[in-house]
Amino acid sequence: MKKLVYTLTAIAALLSSCVKSADEQIVIEKSSTVTIEALAAESRTYIEGTEIRWAERGEQLNIIYFADESTTRRQSATHEDYTITNNCAEFTADITTTDGATKYTFGAFYPYAYKSTTSSVNLTVPQEQTPTESSYDPKADILVSENPVVTESVPSKISFKFARMVAFAQMTIEGIGEGEKIEKVVFSSPAKPAGAVEFKVHEAATVENAKWYNNYEDITINLEGRVATGKDTVWFTTVPTDLSGSTFTVTVITDQSNYTKTVDLAGKTLTFERADVAVFTVKDVVKQEKPQVYKLMTDLSQLTAGDKVVFCTKKVASSSAKLLSTVEDGTALKFSDSVTVTDALEIEEAAIPANAAQFVVEAGATADTFAFKAAEGYLYGNYDSENWSNKLSFKADKDAEASWQVTMSSSNYVTLYNTLHSRYLNNYYGSKFNFAGSQGTYYYYIYYIDGAATEEPETPVVPEQPVVTPLEAPVVTATATANTVTVEWTAVEGAKDYTVVCGEQSVTVTATTATFENVAAGSYKVTVTANPADETLHVATTSTAVEVVVEDAPAEGGQPQTITLAFPADMPAGVSSGNSVGTIYSGDVIISSTGSWRTNNTEGRDCIYIGRNTSNDLRIEAQNGKVITKVTLTAPVGYQIDLKAKENDTYTTTTFATTSVAEWSGECKSRIVFTPAGASHSNIESITVEYK
Repeated sequence: MKKLVYTLTAIAALLSSCVKSADEQIVIEKSSTVTIEALAAESRTYIEGTEIRWAERGEQLNIIYFADESTTRRQSATHEDYTITNNCAEFTADITTTDGATKYTFGAFYPYAYKSTTSSVNLTVPQEQTPTESSYDPKADILVSENPVVTESVPSKISFKFARMVAFAQMTIEGIGEGEKIEKVVFSSPAKPAGAVEFKVHEAATVENAKWYNNYEDITINLEGRVATGKDTVWFTTVPTDLSGSTFTVTVITDQSNYTKTVDLAGKTLTFERADVAVFTVKDVVKQEKPQVYKLMTDLSQLTAGDKVVFCTKKVASSSAKLLSTVEDGTALKFSDSVTVTDALEIEEAAIPANAAQFVVEAGATADTFAFKAAEGYLYGNYDSENWSNKLSFKADKDAEASWQVTMSSSNYVTLYNTLHSRYLNNYYGSKFNFAGSQGTYYYYIYYIDGAATEEPETPVVPEQPVVTPLEAPVVTATATANTVTVEWTAVEGAKDYTVVCGEQSVTVTATTATFENVAAGSYKVTVTANPADETLHVATTSTAVEVVVEDAPAEGGQPQTITLAFPADMPAGVSSGNSVGTIYSGDVIISSTGSWRTNNTEGRDCIYIGRNTSNDLRIEAQNGKVITKVTLTAPVGYQIDLKAKENDTYTTTTFATTSVAEWSGECKSRIVFTPAGASHSNIESITVEYK
């Protein structure tokens, strides 16, 4: 085997042009012959007048060659370093010779794309194109050697005659507002002008035998803020296709407006033919109101009174983002139905789900706060210290409970903090919004629509005598030993008791010390709130937060704890036979199933049913830093369990094949998922989970 460097010359083919016509809505002007020549130019392959040119730098071909009858196949890309001489672009390529070979077959195509299989090549006319003002996007072009070059040995120079595979469209749009910045144009047709082509460069008649696939109806032409003149021309490439008798729609998106026009070609012709330029005009595009969109808030200065806002779980393009909803879930507010965040990090107002809360921003009732008013009322949080209960909901009055301090991180997630109760608006484990003692680790973001300020910040009402003053803030220290956190603080005159918060845990005591046990490893903020004995004289005061770090517990862990569920007694209310089970238990662990509930009193079977060869499962998920050590599943008498376990999303070797009692043991800090293992159904009568 020898590896040599040879010169490959790209000779452009002369491509003829044709003229297509339509009625007054499709004005097709006479086009000149389109010529592809290997001439020097300042940009990539492009149209300049009647010539299609090569760039002086940056072009790249793909050379495919075979030794003998495909006994050895090699692929070589041209180098960036090439020359343009005598109207030909000369590239160099590394060719590996094969000892004993008596026949070499060469072919080529553009643009370069790595292909692991060289016998058949597939290239795509892209749906997303970015042309210049005077030419098409060079990345949307396809050139193919018309016929293979066959030699007895590797020559020093090979000349290829190329054919252009795509069709060109030169479309002029009349009616866009002068001075508007065009973001993109979308060309749509049921004739599907975008797709792919499959060809074989080592066989004769490459172009004639090529197979086209019309896959997509839309081509998006990105113009990146081109300033409109009222008569604007855009270039794009298509698969060869005939739109005659069909329809097409042009949609224009600018920074100020949207425009659209659907053209009916009944009785008219418009053809995109290979290597031809179809020149046509779309007149009188219709201006539409640009839909209102919520934009991601990236700076807190953007939040002002009068703005419309929503609270969203995503800051990336997603079709399954969730918003804070108006639907209560006990003491919390549910997520809304799914909504789409676009690539531009926007949410269309018209697409907001009906159950989502859309707020108008107001100044809060206390200094340096905001209030958020929906149709249902003001968003507020309440904390009942006697019952250790939180509530997030809506109320008619704007008061201290409905006033929020808002901060934003460098990653754009926001924090809403209520100073009255020293608690936060919390995205609870990515499942709902609640009122909690900490921000939590699941974030949320504000999307907003600019609005004119509707009010000046309200002046707090000065209470009548006696003057109510804040209690002195306690001075707090916190220490951690193993998984126990001990908090101590200075006594505050006038306090009846103290509310102590460590992470998600909270306790109210009359002493000046508190202890939290079984705390998972991690970093926690600790605060102490002094509650007044006489609320006519004092208001509660919260200490400055101190941080405490809990190290991992010793290997033997804490005291084991057990959860046992026996069905049907422990099955959630409202689940009827044949319906999906859902969440069965929620606490230090969450137990849920996508299987169904089966009831058969005559046979004595009341159980969770997971069919064979299904995607149904049973999930055991650790919460609050707990470690699952053992799971026992029991089937009804006369039935069986046929499942396998997946720990932390990775299948283990644990399989419980056709048994009445399935038992898993180990240490799992995340989740264990039981899924069908074989050809038998699984019936589960009871579940026991041990954890520490």
